[in-house]
Amino acid sequence: MAKETRNGPVWGPENPHPLSRMKTELVWEGKYDEYGARRAVKLPASALPLQRIETIDEPRDREHAVQGDLFEPERFTQKAHRDDFRNMLVWGDNKLALAALLERFRGQVDLIYIDPPFDVGADFTMQVQLGEEGDAVQKEQSILEAVAYRDTWGKGTDSYLHMMYERLTLMRDLLSDRGSIYVHCDWRMESGLRHMMDEIFGRENSKNALVWKRTSAHNDPSRYGIIDDRILFYTKSAEWIWNSPRMQYEDWYIERYYRYVDEKTGRNFLSRDITGPAHGGKSGIYQWKGKWPSKGRMWAYTKDKMEELDAQDRLFCTQNGIPRLKQFLHEMEGNPVQSIWDDILPIVSWSTEGFGYTTQKPESLAERIIKASSNEGDLVADFFCGSGTALAVAEKLGRRWIGVDLGRYAIHTSRKRLIQVQRELHGQGEPYRSFDVYNLGRYERQWWQAERLQGADEEHRRLVLAFYKAAPLGGGGGDVLIGPIGRIGPIGRSGSGKRRGERGRGTAGAHPLLHGTKKGAFVHVDNIDGLFTRNELASVALAAKSAGARELHCLAWEFEMDLARRKPAI
Repeated sequence: MAKETRNGPVWGPENPHPLSRMKTELVWEGKYDEYGARRAVKLPASALPLQRIETIDEPRDREHAVQGDLFEPERFTQKAHRDDFRNMLVWGDNKLALAALLERFRGQVDLIYIDPPFDVGADFTMQVQLGEEGDAVQKEQSILEAVAYRDTWGKGTDSYLHMMYERLTLMRDLLSDRGSIYVHCDWRMESGLRHMMDEIFGRENSKNALVWKRTSAHNDPSRYGIIDDRILFYTKSAEWIWNSPRMQYEDWYIERYYRYVDEKTGRNFLSRDITGPAHGGKSGIYQWKGKWPSKGRMWAYTKDKMEELDAQDRLFCTQNGIPRLKQFLHEMEGNPVQSIWDDILPIVSWSTEGFGYTTQKPESLAERIIKASSNEGDLVADFFCGSGTALAVAEKLGRRWIGVDLGRYAIHTSRKRLIQVQRELHGQGEPYRSFDVYNLGRYERQWWQAERLQGADEEHRRLVLAFYKAAPLGGGGGDVLIGPIGRIGPIGRSGSGKRRGERGRGTAGAHPLLHGTKKGAFVHVDNIDGLFTRNELASVALAAKSAGARELHCLAWEFEMDLARRKPAI
């Protein structure tokens, strides 16, 4: 029994204070609940089913369109197409996608590379190229993306760490016993992510904190220029796939060490000593072409081996007659790659592989990682796939792959890029795999609705308008929630000649189709599970015009195909 005093218990060896038994741990807001219990990863009661949108096998579809099945080229069916696995490109929240993938792929992913957003307060808009004239338009993030990123950074580092903890925990369960994970981050997030990954994967499975020199200089008048990113490398267990990566020798190294040239072949070689310290044995103490090894040394090879090397013209003698070994440059694999990567250039404006994606990483970076930690046929995954760099490289290297991203533009860019990879490989007669495009569709929205909004119709609209920073109008009903932004306008002056943003006929606040205003424009919010159609647009536009508006913003989860190309008849 612990000794009690008027001021409380007496702590000591027989009654240790709780703090004395605490382990080193990274704690963030949201890691523990109000009762001190560890929060579990919050997921739907059952995994949400992935909805397959399309299967893409562009070269085969093109061949069928031209020749049909009967005359399909033999090289296509027997050499260039793999049917063992269809790769997967998934549009949706990666936490929900990870939960859905666990049912089929638990313990089967051999390599995960992720480049999650780590720039606090980042602007996720991007420039989208149009046509061949170099014109570009700014693509803004969808409301769905905005909500997700706002959730990620809503409490700063705390909410970011909690978001990453949930996803990394699910990724660990997907990894095979010999699998590895690489997490791309910056100097601000490295320490927090490293401590978190020590907890999830085990500190003993931490292999490297790699440094990638992503630019040559960054001018900052108040501190040292930041020119690097970090990549945390962890494994699932004590045994992992590893193909030691090599890098080419630099010119100065070749000039200094491989300066000798073989007279017969013209190849450069390095001169190596063929003696070693004497260790008491007699096998290496003998005369070779009139030369004995120097005092305290012995030949590194037996006499028979020396004769074999000499017959292969692998030995030569210096001016002093000392035999040396020829180590030819063309036989060397290069230097083992170290933890500082300064030989991989970033994507710049003139890069041929650039897709206009702000956070795009070079293919050579993904290639090094994929070659080092996976083999041909292994399953590679990127759950923040962005422009699809890791997926494209995995395809080119004969790996299977799974890619996930929340952004509609990211999925569009990855899809287009992977089709181009299919074309290139098929054109070269190289094997490739088809891939399926999936989304979580309404299941994801319904889960989000139930978790965040708890089915309250008015709360739907209030939150939607708040996310969009629009002022709500009174009246109107109907279930609402939003996704991508659609802007339609101007829609013309009202008959009364009112200026933009002024009220015309009727009362906008009482109209069921007009839900808010923003900078003089009216805002319409579509139903949570609705497809915003051309007929709906005509009705909403007519209501806005009647209210005297010249601009209308329509917010919906999904829009009818080619809706923006045709004006509604009003």
